[in-house]
Amino acid sequence: MTANGYQRCPDTALLFARVTYSAWVKDPVLCHDSDVRRIVRRGHWDESFQVERMLEQRIQREEVRVQRQQREAERQEARRQREVLEREQG
Repeated sequence: MTANGYQRCPDTALLFARVTYSAWVKDPVLCHDSDVRRIVRRGHWDESFQVERMLEQRIQREEVRVQRQQREAERQEARRQREVLEREQG
């Protein structure tokens, strides 16, 4: 696992109720993520797919948020430029 870039989570981080299991992640922050912990705690057979889906949704939400911020910044810049033009012409 380590050769593929994975790190083992501390036993008490995600799987404290399942001592015969271990969790491996590429991003150690996930070992302490409350959403990941909520999914893993259920012990469902497809929890790794559920975690993957949740992380993809996070990425999508972040992309939308960044796009909104960029559009807002562009609007503010266009507004600022209009105001400068109006002052110069006024």
